[in-house]
Amino acid sequence: MKLFCNYILKLLLLLLFSQQMTSQQNYNYQWFSADSKHLPQNSVKSITADKYGYIWLSTENGIVRYDGQNFNIYNSENTKGLSSNRMLLFTGSVAKDSIIILNERSETLLIHERAVKNMDTIKYRKKLYTLLSRDAYFQDYYKQRQKPLAISVKDRTYIFTQDSVSIYNSNYKLTQQKKHIFNQSDKFFVSSGDLYIVNEKNEYSLFSEINKSFQKFGYDFTKKIEIFSNNIAQQAFLFSDDKLFYLRKTNDHLVKELIFEGFNYKANNIVSAYYDEKNEVLYLGSSNKGLLVVKRNDFRHNIAPNEESNGNSNIYYALTQLGDNKILTSTGEIFSDKGEKSAIDIEKYSDKFAVLTDKNGNIWTKKLNSVYRFTKKSNFKKFNTWDLNRSARCIAKGANGNIYIGAYSQADKGALYTINPNEDSPAPQLISKIDFPPTEIVEVDGKTLWCGSWEGLYKFNLNTKKTERVKEISSTTHVRSIYASSPGEIWLGTYNNGFFLYRKGKFTHMPKDRYGYLLTTHCIIEDKEGVMWLTTNKGLFAAQKQDLFDYADNKTKTVYYNLYDKSLGFLNNEFNGGCTPCGVNVNQKTIFFPSMDGIVYFNPLSVHKRLPDSGIYLDEIEVDSTTYAYNNSKFVFDRHFGKIKFFISSPFFGNAYNKNIETRLEGPVVQNWTPMTETNVSFSTLPPGEYTLKIRKLSGFGSKYIYKDIQFSITPAFWQTGWFTVVLVALGLLVIYLSVKLRIRYIKHKNIQLEKQVVLRTEQLQSTVLTLRKTKEDLSVQVKNHKNLIKTITHDIKSPLKFIALTGKYLYNNLEKTGSVEKEDVKAIHTSSTQLYHFVDNFLEYAKETDLNNTESEPYSIRNLAEEKITFFKNIATAAKTKLYNYTDSSLFITINRHLLSIVLHNLLDNALKHTFDGSITITSSQKDNELSITVTDTGKGMSAEMVNFYNNLAQGNKPSGKPTGMGLHMIIELLVIIGGSLYITSSEKGTTITISFIRPN
Repeated sequence: MKLFCNYILKLLLLLLFSQQMTSQQNYNYQWFSADSKHLPQNSVKSITADKYGYIWLSTENGIVRYDGQNFNIYNSENTKGLSSNRMLLFTGSVAKDSIIILNERSETLLIHERAVKNMDTIKYRKKLYTLLSRDAYFQDYYKQRQKPLAISVKDRTYIFTQDSVSIYNSNYKLTQQKKHIFNQSDKFFVSSGDLYIVNEKNEYSLFSEINKSFQKFGYDFTKKIEIFSNNIAQQAFLFSDDKLFYLRKTNDHLVKELIFEGFNYKANNIVSAYYDEKNEVLYLGSSNKGLLVVKRNDFRHNIAPNEESNGNSNIYYALTQLGDNKILTSTGEIFSDKGEKSAIDIEKYSDKFAVLTDKNGNIWTKKLNSVYRFTKKSNFKKFNTWDLNRSARCIAKGANGNIYIGAYSQADKGALYTINPNEDSPAPQLISKIDFPPTEIVEVDGKTLWCGSWEGLYKFNLNTKKTERVKEISSTTHVRSIYASSPGEIWLGTYNNGFFLYRKGKFTHMPKDRYGYLLTTHCIIEDKEGVMWLTTNKGLFAAQKQDLFDYADNKTKTVYYNLYDKSLGFLNNEFNGGCTPCGVNVNQKTIFFPSMDGIVYFNPLSVHKRLPDSGIYLDEIEVDSTTYAYNNSKFVFDRHFGKIKFFISSPFFGNAYNKNIETRLEGPVVQNWTPMTETNVSFSTLPPGEYTLKIRKLSGFGSKYIYKDIQFSITPAFWQTGWFTVVLVALGLLVIYLSVKLRIRYIKHKNIQLEKQVVLRTEQLQSTVLTLRKTKEDLSVQVKNHKNLIKTITHDIKSPLKFIALTGKYLYNNLEKTGSVEKEDVKAIHTSSTQLYHFVDNFLEYAKETDLNNTESEPYSIRNLAEEKITFFKNIATAAKTKLYNYTDSSLFITINRHLLSIVLHNLLDNALKHTFDGSITITSSQKDNELSITVTDTGKGMSAEMVNFYNNLAQGNKPSGKPTGMGLHMIIELLVIIGGSLYITSSEKGTTITISFIRPN
């Protein structure tokens, strides 16, 4: 009973509101006046458009030009020679860009190339214009009066008096004059280039010089009609019964079109009218209220009282089609495209975010963990319930009619279910568990589910039961809606990341609009003309599908979006999303979208797409408060300007958001494309040079640009001109020439002095060379003498020493009976003399190496060389109770000067024996890569740290401090330099290690 009462109450409320909605306005209109600071005065006496698309108004305080957003006023303050601002009516020719108007003092103004000029010296016959334009508003003009009446039609002008009519040609020459009989109540009007007359019976006739026949307008008027005639625009309007009709000629008949109704033109003192057929905009001028701009509402909205527990009403989310031409909301309201309303009681079983009808006509909803099905055969009063033990997130209908359900819980993650609605006892069947929260499900090709989530986008394969995250869509992207126009074409709407297109196997992130409204795209629906409709928090956008394809294929870098807002019929610019379905296209005729204030619906084919396809124009240029008219010529500005302003306009009578004009400066200073935010573009402190101001805007669907180039230049200072540069270069070249010439003279002078010095120095050098040569010869002689002396002395010493050694050996061997002491002494004499002999022999060999070079020897064994030296020192080592060891590698052969290396090794062993008693001396060898090392290690008393540092520094080529204590190591280092070796010493109290190293050639 309670459910039934709620249902009846809701139905009564819907009927009440239906009555209210049937009277909603079908038009959007806006007043512009002096009070709103748009017009200079509130009497709009005449209205016309020029050939460029601008709207012109005639007032009691000047002329006004309207481009859709801005009003420009022309009066005595900015028009030279104008003594009165009280204007009459427009006449002339729009097609020839020659609109003429007179003021009350018969001063003539010409509107040409979008500007007003004083044509007081015009050669036309002013009398005709005075008759045509003076003293009354136009609805009174074109009816018989006591004074003459002038009407211009095409290339003829008619002047009517009480009993005759005179006809003039385009040169204002009289071509015909004849008598006529008309009633005082007859009215004249111009339509489609012809002159008509209306009688008091509301009948009209085409005016003829010969006869006239009247016919009906095809409508039974309950009241007397009023005719509005706009002569210069060749338009006529019929007003009756609060309806305004626009008259146009078709097949020799006048056809009327209802363009405005529900408006009392007399109460608003309407005196002028103009209808823009292209943009479907009506302009009405009032004698005291200003300008009224009227546009037909292309969109409708449905609202109904449905107060929820949270107090919000008319806030709608999910919608679904119900029947042929109706939609059902997730809270139970039913609306049609005719404004009809009813309701079913499903509200308390719905969370508002999902509703759908299956192929049997049953209704499905969800709330919390439950899914509901209201059966059609019970008139939606009975329902089934299924508890999923998870939060039901979304419901979708598959191509075969199956119902898909996405569910999620924090504890158990997500799950996908399916229900076959054709079964006798249908129940949810688990398809698979998933690890993401589903927000939208769309089935394509019978085997793939596209699943949206606030964690990105996923693909689920119904055959393999496998889930794949789509990597092109970030895991932080909240996918709010999915629209699949085909299996290979998927559209995604996201929250705060724009919308995407999947096509040709890849995703494309579509460009955002200029203010980023499309970053949050709630819903995407396609109409049958290939226009994509996208809802946002800031209004409804339309984009041509082919433009989006071209962007995805890199054929264009931008896309034109057309924005529709609440000025065209809906109550709130904020649409809703995050629901399933987010919108409905009923039979490809009417699209429904949920919003924050009612349901917006419209026929996409009848929506007028007012596009910014008019030209771009430069009205004037202002330089430091001085204004210049633009005449399509190149402007030249003095460099001392403070600021230059280029006033740019482009007539557009749609949503101002859709007119996106951008500018770019090229020249010595370059600026990138920048959107215009004002009516002008200004520059200051530009350097001299040639400039091009480029202007562009998107012309609408097709995403093509309209361009306008403005050439101007900034004059340079005299030092910045070309001739000054030429003179400066010439002077520079002259200075360079003179400098070079003086430099050459100076160099020649210096060369002469240098030659003299060279001669003098050459003589001195020759003398020095001779002296050095003589010194060299003397030194060579001395060295030779020294060598000979050394050889002689050593040779002379060598023989007696050898004799002494032999004698000592003989005595030692034959003193068998002599005491041990004497025998030891003789042994010492033998040993010492032998050492002295070999020392002298080495010294002599050293002296024989006159060139001191490292002449290579035949390959020889290092081990054999070391063994020779050990054999030589064996007796001395025995006397010193020291053992000699040869651990060199027998396989090592070298070609280093054997004699010099023998001397080095001899001296190393000699030094070791001098400082080692009752110990050992070891000779070892090693090879690493191409480096060969020979090491002599003893266990003697070692060397001091000062001596080690001294000889290590000396071996490295450094100059050591201190003095050497002997010649042995000093001579070794010199010989190593000759044979290309190096030496390194380490020593301690336990002995000394000396390593000599050589680099072996490859």
